[in-house]
Amino acid sequence: MYSSFILFFLLSVVFWFMTKLSKEYEGSIKYPVVYTNLPDNKLLQENPLDFIEVYVRASGFKLISAKVSPNKLEIDASNIYYKSLTDYYLLVSQQKLAIQKQMTAGIEIDHFIKDSIAFNLGLLKAKTIPVKLQSNLTFADGYELKEAINISPDSILIKGPESILDTLSFVSTTLFQKTQLNSSIKEIISIEKFSKESNIRTQQDKIEISAIVEEFTEGEIEVPVTLINPPQNNSINTFPKLVKITYKVALSNFNKVTSSAFLIECDYNMSKANNLPYLIPKLVESSSLVRNIRIAPLQIDFIINK
Repeated sequence: MYSSFILFFLLSVVFWFMTKLSKEYEGSIKYPVVYTNLPDNKLLQENPLDFIEVYVRASGFKLISAKVSPNKLEIDASNIYYKSLTDYYLLVSQQKLAIQKQMTAGIEIDHFIKDSIAFNLGLLKAKTIPVKLQSNLTFADGYELKEAINISPDSILIKGPESILDTLSFVSTTLFQKTQLNSSIKEIISIEKFSKESNIRTQQDKIEISAIVEEFTEGEIEVPVTLINPPQNNSINTFPKLVKITYKVALSNFNKVTSSAFLIECDYNMSKANNLPYLIPKLVESSSLVRNIRIAPLQIDFIINK
């Protein structure tokens, strides 16, 4: 008898709730929104409201369902109004019919709690800027880059608000790290991403780098000293007449280095002006195949023949 009473009571409560919820109610619901059709020459500098609050009429069932799980609404931002400088606004009420079509069946819009949505729009600009490689490389003993790392492309097109683009002079890659390199490299690496808030867009998000890594050795060669601005009516003898040039060179280029690729000059007028009793050898020309050049000796003795 008691259990029958409980069952009857529960059924009565359920029936009462169903009766109540089947009636029409009014209330406000916050709907998430996404904006479409922003003007092509404008870019958001700040994120606008990500929801709108709508006052609706619907049955209790529909109202509860919409409050618990509101569907995302699309708002057409093509018809926005200028206010001042970068400030614009949009009237939601002008899109009431389009928004109503996106509502769940049985939910009718009465009005929008806030009719105006503010936008902060900057002028969309584009420019091409160089790519800067961020790297941390170490090499096996005796190995080095034969030439500078090649970046392809070495510059990319970026788009964004003019106020931010004007501050950018390059884009960086993510950090490229290698240790104990002893062979050539060829890698695809990513461009470092800009923050979402910056609204900067890059034409591409990856670049290719390549470089030849080769074993290097030390070489040396003797080159004659060339005297410039000698004293008038007098000759000069230099000691020594040859200087030794020491350098590093890739093994593949070792036999390609010749003394004719180097030019060592000593300026008599410079030594005279500084009251120096010796000449200073200066490297004027050198082979493009070598690096880390050292000259010995660093002073050249001389005698003036009168």
